Amino acid sequence: MCAGIWGFCSISGGRTMKKIKSIASVAMLAAGLGFSGQAAYAADISFMSFSYAEEAAKPSVEALLKGFEAQTKLTVEPLGYAWGDMQKNIFLRSRSKTLPSVAQLSERWLPSFANVAGLVDLNEVYGKDKLAAIFAPDALAMGQIGSKQYALPLISGSIGLIANKAVLEKAGVTKTPTTIEEFRSALVAVRDKVPNSVPYTMATKNNGSILLDFMIWTWTFGGEIIDEQGKVKIGNGDAGKQALGFMVSLMKDRLAAPEIDRPDARRLVAQGASAFFFDAPQARTHLRSFSGQGPAFDANVLPLSTPVAVAGKEPASIQWGHLLVQFSADGKAKADAPASQFITYLTSDDAQSKFPLEQSALPVTKSARANPKVTGDAFLTAWAKAAGNPRRNEVGIWPNAAELTQIIGEEAQGALLGQKSVDDAIQAMHKRLETSMANVNKQN
Repeated sequence: MCAGIWGFCSISGGRTMKKIKSIASVAMLAAGLGFSGQAAYAADISFMSFSYAEEAAKPSVEALLKGFEAQTKLTVEPLGYAWGDMQKNIFLRSRSKTLPSVAQLSERWLPSFANVAGLVDLNEVYGKDKLAAIFAPDALAMGQIGSKQYALPLISGSIGLIANKAVLEKAGVTKTPTTIEEFRSALVAVRDKVPNSVPYTMATKNNGSILLDFMIWTWTFGGEIIDEQGKVKIGNGDAGKQALGFMVSLMKDRLAAPEIDRPDARRLVAQGASAFFFDAPQARTHLRSFSGQGPAFDANVLPLSTPVAVAGKEPASIQWGHLLVQFSADGKAKADAPASQFITYLTSDDAQSKFPLEQSALPVTKSARANPKVTGDAFLTAWAKAAGNPRRNEVGIWPNAAELTQIIGEEAQGALLGQKSVDDAIQAMHKRLETSMANVNKQN
Protein backbone atom coordinates (compact mmCIF):
# COMPACT_ATOMS: atom_id res chain seq x y z
CA MET A 1 0.00 0.00 0.00
CA CYS A 2 1.43 3.40 -0.97
CA ALA A 3 1.92 5.98 1.78
CA GLY A 4 -0.09 8.86 0.34
CA ILE A 5 1.89 11.97 -0.50
CA TRP A 6 5.26 10.27 -0.28
CA GLY A 7 4.89 8.45 -3.58
CA PHE A 8 6.71 5.27 -2.59
CA CYS A 9 5.05 2.20 -1.22
CA SER A 10 5.14 0.97 2.35
CA ILE A 11 5.91 -2.73 2.59
CA SER A 12 2.84 -4.51 3.84
CA GLY A 13 1.93 -8.14 4.43
CA GLY A 14 3.00 -10.89 2.05
CA ARG A 15 6.18 -12.62 1.01
CA THR A 16 8.30 -9.45 0.83
CA MET A 17 7.43 -8.42 4.35
CA LYS A 18 7.93 -11.94 5.69
CA LYS A 19 11.34 -12.09 4.05
CA ILE A 20 12.42 -8.74 5.50
CA LYS A 21 11.16 -9.61 8.97
CA SER A 22 12.88 -12.98 8.77
CA ILE A 23 16.19 -11.37 7.80
CA ALA A 24 15.79 -8.80 10.57
CA SER A 25 15.06 -11.51 13.12
CA VAL A 26 18.17 -13.48 12.14
CA ALA A 27 20.29 -10.34 12.34
CA MET A 28 18.96 -9.44 15.76
CA LEU A 29 19.53 -12.93 17.09
CA ALA A 30 23.04 -13.02 15.69
CA ALA A 31 24.08 -9.57 16.87
CA GLY A 32 21.87 -9.22 19.95
CA LEU A 33 20.80 -5.86 18.57
CA GLY A 34 17.53 -4.17 17.60
CA PHE A 35 16.86 -2.18 14.42
CA SER A 36 18.65 0.91 15.70
CA GLY A 37 21.73 -1.07 16.63
CA GLN A 38 20.86 -0.86 20.32
CA ALA A 39 19.34 -3.29 22.81
CA ALA A 40 16.86 -5.68 21.19
CA TYR A 41 13.16 -4.81 21.24
CA ALA A 42 10.28 -7.23 20.93
CA ALA A 43 8.67 -4.86 18.42
CA ASP A 44 9.93 -3.87 14.98
CA ILE A 45 10.12 -0.21 16.01
CA SER A 46 10.45 1.59 19.33
CA PHE A 47 8.92 5.06 19.59
CA MET A 48 9.89 7.36 22.45
CA SER A 49 7.17 9.96 22.90
CA PHE A 50 6.11 12.58 25.44
CA SER A 51 2.65 12.81 23.87
CA TYR A 52 2.17 9.13 24.72
CA ALA A 53 2.74 10.06 28.39
CA GLU A 54 0.10 12.81 28.33
CA GLU A 55 -3.44 11.93 29.32
CA ALA A 56 -5.02 14.14 26.66
CA ALA A 57 -2.79 13.00 23.79
CA LYS A 58 -2.28 9.29 24.53
CA PRO A 59 -5.46 8.06 22.78
CA SER A 60 -4.45 9.89 19.60
CA VAL A 61 -0.96 8.38 19.68
CA GLU A 62 -2.43 4.93 20.22
CA ALA A 63 -4.69 5.45 17.20
CA LEU A 64 -1.65 6.35 15.10
CA LEU A 65 0.17 3.21 16.19
CA LYS A 66 -2.82 1.02 15.39
CA GLY A 67 -3.22 2.63 11.98
CA PHE A 68 0.43 2.11 11.14
CA GLU A 69 0.45 -1.49 12.35
CA ALA A 70 -2.70 -2.28 10.36
CA GLN A 71 -1.20 -0.81 7.20
CA THR A 72 2.29 -2.29 7.40
CA LYS A 73 1.97 -5.32 9.71
CA LEU A 74 4.95 -3.91 11.61
CA THR A 75 4.74 -3.52 15.39
CA VAL A 76 5.64 -0.45 17.46
CA GLU A 77 6.69 -0.34 21.10
CA PRO A 78 5.68 3.04 22.59
CA LEU A 79 7.97 4.44 25.28
CA GLY A 80 6.23 7.24 27.16
CA TYR A 81 8.21 9.84 29.10
CA ALA A 82 7.04 13.15 30.57
CA TRP A 83 7.99 16.19 28.50
CA GLY A 84 10.40 17.42 31.17
CA ASP A 85 12.20 14.06 31.31
CA MET A 86 12.66 13.41 27.60
CA GLN A 87 16.02 15.07 27.01
CA LYS A 88 17.63 13.46 30.04
CA ASN A 89 16.39 10.02 29.09
CA ILE A 90 17.49 10.27 25.47
CA PHE A 91 21.01 11.14 26.60
CA LEU A 92 20.96 8.27 29.10
CA ARG A 93 19.82 5.87 26.38
CA SER A 94 22.54 7.19 24.10
CA ARG A 95 25.19 6.32 26.69
CA SER A 96 23.74 2.86 27.28
CA LYS A 97 23.25 2.27 23.52
CA THR A 98 19.50 1.74 23.92
CA LEU A 99 18.27 4.61 21.78
CA PRO A 100 14.78 4.15 20.31
CA SER A 101 14.20 3.78 16.58
CA VAL A 102 12.22 7.04 16.48
CA ALA A 103 11.80 9.79 19.07
CA GLN A 104 9.50 12.78 19.42
CA LEU A 105 11.23 16.07 20.28
CA SER A 106 10.19 19.59 21.04
CA GLU A 107 11.60 21.78 18.26
CA ARG A 108 13.85 23.70 20.66
CA TRP A 109 15.68 20.53 21.75
CA LEU A 110 17.05 19.54 18.37
CA PRO A 111 20.40 21.37 18.58
CA SER A 112 21.15 19.55 21.83
CA PHE A 113 20.99 16.20 20.02
CA ALA A 114 22.82 17.12 16.82
CA ASN A 115 25.95 15.27 17.91
CA VAL A 116 24.27 12.17 19.35
CA ALA A 117 25.77 9.12 17.66
CA GLY A 118 23.29 7.42 15.36
CA LEU A 119 21.13 10.46 14.53
CA VAL A 120 20.02 10.10 10.90
CA ASP A 121 20.16 12.89 8.30
CA LEU A 122 16.72 12.48 6.76
CA ASN A 123 17.75 14.28 3.57
CA GLU A 124 19.77 11.17 2.81
CA VAL A 125 16.78 8.92 3.50
CA TYR A 126 14.04 10.68 1.52
CA GLY A 127 15.81 13.27 -0.64
CA LYS A 128 16.07 16.99 0.08
CA ASP A 129 14.01 18.08 -2.94
CA LYS A 130 11.27 15.59 -2.17
CA LEU A 131 10.96 16.82 1.41
CA ALA A 132 10.83 20.43 0.23
CA ALA A 133 7.98 19.55 -2.13
CA ILE A 134 5.97 17.83 0.61
CA PHE A 135 6.38 19.93 3.74
CA ALA A 136 5.39 23.51 4.54
CA PRO A 137 8.67 25.51 4.58
CA ASP A 138 8.20 26.88 8.12
CA ALA A 139 7.56 23.39 9.47
CA LEU A 140 10.44 21.75 7.61
CA ALA A 141 12.86 24.45 8.77
CA MET A 142 12.34 23.47 12.41
CA GLY A 143 14.18 20.20 11.76
CA GLN A 144 17.20 21.68 9.98
CA ILE A 145 20.67 22.36 11.33
CA GLY A 146 22.93 23.75 8.64
CA SER A 147 22.57 21.57 5.54
CA LYS A 148 21.28 18.59 7.53
CA GLN A 149 17.62 17.60 7.98
CA TYR A 150 17.97 15.97 11.38
CA ALA A 151 14.22 15.86 12.03
CA LEU A 152 10.88 16.00 10.26
CA PRO A 153 7.97 17.93 11.74
CA LEU A 154 4.99 16.15 13.29
CA ILE A 155 2.82 19.12 14.30
CA SER A 156 3.41 22.88 14.16
CA GLY A 157 2.19 26.21 15.48
CA SER A 158 3.54 28.84 17.86
CA ILE A 159 3.72 29.78 21.53
CA GLY A 160 1.20 32.52 22.17
CA LEU A 161 -1.25 33.93 24.70
CA ILE A 162 -4.50 32.14 25.56
CA ALA A 163 -7.38 33.55 27.58
CA ASN A 164 -10.34 31.94 29.31
CA LYS A 165 -13.33 34.03 28.17
CA ALA A 166 -15.55 32.78 30.99
CA VAL A 167 -13.07 33.99 33.63
CA LEU A 168 -12.74 37.38 31.94
CA GLU A 169 -16.52 37.76 31.85
CA LYS A 170 -16.73 36.86 35.53
CA ALA A 171 -14.15 39.55 36.26
CA GLY A 172 -16.05 42.10 34.20
CA VAL A 173 -13.32 42.39 31.56
CA THR A 174 -15.17 43.25 28.35
CA LYS A 175 -12.22 44.29 26.17
CA THR A 176 -9.37 41.93 25.42
CA PRO A 177 -6.05 43.59 26.34
CA THR A 178 -3.73 44.74 23.58
CA THR A 179 -1.21 46.73 25.65
CA ILE A 180 0.79 45.96 28.78
CA GLU A 181 -1.31 48.46 30.77
CA GLU A 182 -4.58 46.86 29.65
CA PHE A 183 -3.19 43.41 30.41
CA ARG A 184 -2.25 44.38 33.97
CA SER A 185 -5.67 45.98 34.51
CA ALA A 186 -7.37 42.77 33.38
CA LEU A 187 -5.21 40.75 35.77
CA VAL A 188 -6.14 43.03 38.67
CA ALA A 189 -9.83 42.63 37.84
CA VAL A 190 -9.50 38.83 37.86
CA ARG A 191 -7.57 38.88 41.14
CA ASP A 192 -10.20 41.05 42.83
CA LYS A 193 -13.36 39.48 41.41
CA VAL A 194 -12.56 35.78 40.93
CA PRO A 195 -11.83 34.22 44.32
CA ASN A 196 -8.82 31.91 44.70
CA SER A 197 -7.63 32.64 41.20
CA VAL A 198 -4.18 33.01 39.67
CA PRO A 199 -4.89 35.71 37.08
CA TYR A 200 -1.88 34.90 34.87
CA THR A 201 -0.39 31.44 35.29
CA MET A 202 3.09 32.60 34.38
CA ALA A 203 5.68 29.83 34.42
CA THR A 204 7.59 30.16 37.70
CA LYS A 205 9.15 26.68 37.88
CA ASN A 206 10.78 24.36 35.31
CA ASN A 207 13.58 26.23 33.53
CA GLY A 208 12.28 25.19 30.12
CA SER A 209 8.91 26.77 30.81
CA ILE A 210 10.28 29.90 32.50
CA LEU A 211 12.45 30.53 29.44
CA LEU A 212 9.45 30.85 27.14
CA ASP A 213 7.58 33.42 29.25
CA PHE A 214 10.78 35.39 29.83
CA MET A 215 11.70 35.32 26.14
CA ILE A 216 8.28 36.60 25.05
CA TRP A 217 8.33 39.46 27.56
CA THR A 218 11.93 40.32 26.63
CA TRP A 219 10.91 40.64 22.99
CA THR A 220 7.82 42.59 24.02
CA PHE A 221 10.00 45.21 25.71
CA GLY A 222 12.23 45.39 22.65
CA GLY A 223 15.14 43.24 23.80
CA GLU A 224 17.04 40.10 22.82
CA ILE A 225 18.63 37.34 24.85
CA ILE A 226 21.19 36.12 22.30
CA ASP A 227 21.45 37.44 18.75
CA GLU A 228 21.88 35.34 15.61
CA GLN A 229 25.67 35.70 15.75
CA GLY A 230 25.76 34.19 19.24
CA LYS A 231 26.38 37.44 21.10
CA VAL A 232 24.65 37.74 24.46
CA LYS A 233 22.42 40.82 24.55
CA ILE A 234 20.19 40.44 27.59
CA GLY A 235 22.28 42.68 29.87
CA ASN A 236 22.67 45.43 27.28
CA GLY A 237 20.17 48.25 27.65
CA ASP A 238 17.03 48.22 29.76
CA ALA A 239 14.77 45.75 27.92
CA GLY A 240 15.86 42.67 29.88
CA LYS A 241 15.46 44.48 33.19
CA GLN A 242 12.07 45.81 32.15
CA ALA A 243 10.88 42.34 31.16
CA LEU A 244 12.05 40.63 34.35
CA GLY A 245 10.90 43.60 36.44
CA PHE A 246 7.45 43.30 34.92
CA MET A 247 7.33 39.59 35.75
CA VAL A 248 8.52 40.23 39.33
CA SER A 249 5.89 42.94 39.81
CA LEU A 250 3.17 40.48 38.81
CA MET A 251 4.37 38.08 41.49
CA LYS A 252 4.48 40.81 44.14
CA ASP A 253 0.94 41.95 43.33
CA ARG A 254 -0.48 38.40 43.40
CA LEU A 255 -1.22 38.51 39.69
CA ALA A 256 0.97 35.43 39.22
CA ALA A 257 2.01 32.67 41.62
CA PRO A 258 5.04 30.54 42.55
CA GLU A 259 5.40 26.87 41.64
CA ILE A 260 3.53 27.09 38.33
CA ASP A 261 4.54 25.04 35.30
CA ARG A 262 2.73 24.62 31.98
CA PRO A 263 0.67 21.58 33.11
CA ASP A 264 -0.43 23.53 36.22
CA ALA A 265 -1.46 26.45 34.06
CA ARG A 266 -3.56 24.23 31.82
CA ARG A 267 -5.39 22.73 34.78
CA LEU A 268 -6.06 26.08 36.45
CA VAL A 269 -7.36 27.65 33.23
CA ALA A 270 -9.51 24.58 32.54
CA GLN A 271 -10.96 24.80 36.06
CA GLY A 272 -11.85 28.48 35.72
CA ALA A 273 -9.16 29.58 38.19
CA SER A 274 -6.95 31.50 35.75
CA ALA A 275 -7.52 33.93 32.90
CA PHE A 276 -4.27 33.94 30.90
CA PHE A 277 -1.28 31.75 30.08
CA PHE A 278 1.23 31.18 27.30
CA ASP A 279 1.10 27.88 25.48
CA ALA A 280 1.00 26.25 22.07
CA PRO A 281 -2.32 25.72 20.22
CA GLN A 282 -2.19 22.15 21.52
CA ALA A 283 -3.40 23.64 24.81
CA ARG A 284 -6.98 23.46 23.52
CA THR A 285 -6.83 19.67 23.65
CA HIS A 286 -5.49 19.73 27.22
CA LEU A 287 -8.17 22.22 28.29
CA ARG A 288 -10.87 20.00 26.84
CA SER A 289 -9.53 17.10 28.88
CA PHE A 290 -8.81 18.89 32.16
CA SER A 291 -12.15 20.71 32.18
CA GLY A 292 -14.08 17.48 31.76
CA GLN A 293 -16.22 19.26 29.17
CA GLY A 294 -14.53 18.07 26.00
CA PRO A 295 -15.15 20.22 22.89
CA ALA A 296 -17.84 22.14 24.78
CA PHE A 297 -15.04 23.97 26.59
CA ASP A 298 -13.85 25.45 23.29
CA ALA A 299 -16.29 28.33 23.74
CA ASN A 300 -14.05 29.60 26.55
CA VAL A 301 -10.72 29.33 24.72
CA LEU A 302 -9.59 32.60 23.17
CA PRO A 303 -6.25 32.95 21.32
CA LEU A 304 -4.84 36.46 21.78
CA SER A 305 -1.94 38.47 20.48
CA THR A 306 0.65 39.15 23.18
CA PRO A 307 0.08 42.65 24.60
CA VAL A 308 2.62 45.20 23.36
CA ALA A 309 4.66 47.70 25.34
CA VAL A 310 4.34 50.32 22.61
CA ALA A 311 1.24 50.68 20.44
CA GLY A 312 1.84 49.62 16.86
CA LYS A 313 4.64 47.18 17.64
CA GLU A 314 4.37 43.58 16.42
CA PRO A 315 3.12 41.19 19.13
CA ALA A 316 5.67 38.59 20.24
CA SER A 317 5.24 34.84 19.75
CA ILE A 318 7.63 31.89 19.39
CA GLN A 319 7.86 29.24 16.71
CA TRP A 320 6.71 25.89 18.08
CA GLY A 321 6.32 22.32 16.95
CA HIS A 322 6.99 18.65 17.59
CA LEU A 323 9.66 16.84 15.62
CA LEU A 324 10.51 13.26 14.73
CA VAL A 325 14.10 12.04 14.78
CA GLN A 326 15.43 8.67 13.69
CA PHE A 327 18.36 6.73 15.15
CA SER A 328 20.37 3.86 13.70
CA ALA A 329 23.66 2.18 14.57
CA ASP A 330 25.62 3.99 11.85
CA GLY A 331 23.42 7.04 11.37
CA LYS A 332 22.18 5.71 8.04
CA ALA A 333 18.78 4.43 6.95
CA LYS A 334 16.82 3.53 3.84
CA ALA A 335 13.32 4.73 3.03
CA ASP A 336 11.88 1.22 3.31
CA ALA A 337 13.42 0.49 6.73
CA PRO A 338 10.79 -0.03 9.46
CA ALA A 339 11.60 3.21 11.32
CA SER A 340 11.57 5.17 8.06
CA GLN A 341 8.19 3.68 7.18
CA PHE A 342 6.90 4.77 10.57
CA ILE A 343 7.98 8.39 10.01
CA THR A 344 6.47 8.23 6.52
CA TYR A 345 3.16 7.16 8.00
CA LEU A 346 3.18 9.83 10.74
CA THR A 347 3.62 12.53 8.10
CA SER A 348 1.23 11.06 5.53
CA ASP A 349 -2.06 12.70 4.56
CA ASP A 350 -3.96 10.08 6.53
CA ALA A 351 -2.14 10.81 9.79
CA GLN A 352 -1.77 14.56 9.22
CA SER A 353 -5.49 15.03 8.63
CA LYS A 354 -6.18 13.63 12.11
CA PHE A 355 -3.41 13.80 14.70
CA PRO A 356 -2.48 17.52 14.52
CA LEU A 357 -6.14 18.55 14.61
CA GLU A 358 -6.81 16.28 17.57
CA GLN A 359 -3.91 18.08 19.28
CA SER A 360 -5.30 21.48 18.20
CA ALA A 361 -2.20 22.11 16.10
CA LEU A 362 -1.41 22.75 12.46
CA PRO A 363 -0.45 19.89 10.12
CA VAL A 364 3.05 20.07 8.68
CA THR A 365 2.53 19.16 5.03
CA LYS A 366 1.31 21.45 2.29
CA SER A 367 -1.52 19.14 1.26
CA ALA A 368 -2.77 18.60 4.81
CA ARG A 369 -2.81 22.33 5.54
CA ALA A 370 -5.06 22.80 2.50
CA ASN A 371 -7.54 20.28 3.91
CA PRO A 372 -10.97 21.88 4.61
CA LYS A 373 -10.78 20.43 8.12
CA VAL A 374 -7.88 22.79 8.74
CA THR A 375 -9.01 25.84 6.79
CA GLY A 376 -12.45 25.56 8.39
CA ASP A 377 -11.22 25.30 11.99
CA ALA A 378 -12.13 28.62 13.64
CA PHE A 379 -9.68 28.12 16.52
CA LEU A 380 -6.68 27.47 14.29
CA THR A 381 -7.65 30.40 12.07
CA ALA A 382 -7.86 32.68 15.11
CA TRP A 383 -4.58 31.32 16.41
CA ALA A 384 -2.74 32.05 13.17
CA LYS A 385 -4.12 35.59 13.15
CA ALA A 386 -3.15 36.24 16.77
CA ALA A 387 0.33 34.75 16.39
CA GLY A 388 1.38 37.25 13.75
CA ASN A 389 4.96 36.45 12.72
CA PRO A 390 6.42 33.96 15.24
CA ARG A 391 10.13 34.28 15.91
CA ARG A 392 12.57 31.42 16.18
CA ASN A 393 13.53 30.42 19.72
CA GLU A 394 16.81 32.35 20.05
CA VAL A 395 18.07 30.12 22.84
CA GLY A 396 16.98 26.74 21.50
CA ILE A 397 18.99 27.02 18.28
CA TRP A 398 22.36 26.67 20.04
CA PRO A 399 24.06 23.35 20.81
CA ASN A 400 24.40 24.38 24.47
CA ALA A 401 20.70 25.21 24.66
CA ALA A 402 20.17 23.05 27.74
CA GLU A 403 22.80 24.99 29.71
CA LEU A 404 21.51 28.34 28.46
CA THR A 405 17.97 27.40 29.47
CA GLN A 406 19.16 26.41 32.93
CA ILE A 407 21.00 29.71 33.41
CA ILE A 408 18.05 31.83 32.33
CA GLY A 409 15.59 29.80 34.39
CA GLU A 410 17.71 29.93 37.53
CA GLU A 411 18.38 33.66 37.39
CA ALA A 412 14.81 34.57 36.48
CA GLN A 413 13.44 32.36 39.23
CA GLY A 414 15.85 33.92 41.72
CA ALA A 415 14.33 37.32 40.99
CA LEU A 416 10.76 36.02 40.92
CA LEU A 417 11.19 34.47 44.37
CA GLY A 418 12.80 37.61 45.80
CA GLN A 419 16.21 35.99 46.28
CA LYS A 420 17.90 38.50 43.96
CA SER A 421 17.19 41.98 42.71
CA VAL A 422 16.19 42.30 39.08
CA ASP A 423 19.44 44.11 38.26
CA ASP A 424 21.59 41.46 39.92
CA ALA A 425 19.69 38.63 38.24
CA ILE A 426 20.03 40.15 34.76
CA GLN A 427 23.73 40.92 35.18
CA ALA A 428 24.44 37.44 36.53
CA MET A 429 22.40 35.96 33.67
CA HIS A 430 24.37 37.98 31.12
CA LYS A 431 27.78 36.95 32.50
CA ARG A 432 26.85 33.28 32.80
CA LEU A 433 25.40 33.22 29.29
CA GLU A 434 28.55 34.84 27.92
CA THR A 435 30.69 32.17 29.57
CA SER A 436 28.53 29.42 28.10
CA MET A 437 28.44 30.98 24.64
CA ALA A 438 32.21 31.62 24.58
CA ASN A 439 32.86 27.92 24.06
CA VAL A 440 30.26 27.68 21.30
CA ASN A 441 31.61 30.70 19.46
CA LYS A 442 35.16 29.33 19.65
CA GLN A 443 33.98 26.13 17.98
CA ASN A 444 32.25 28.12 15.27
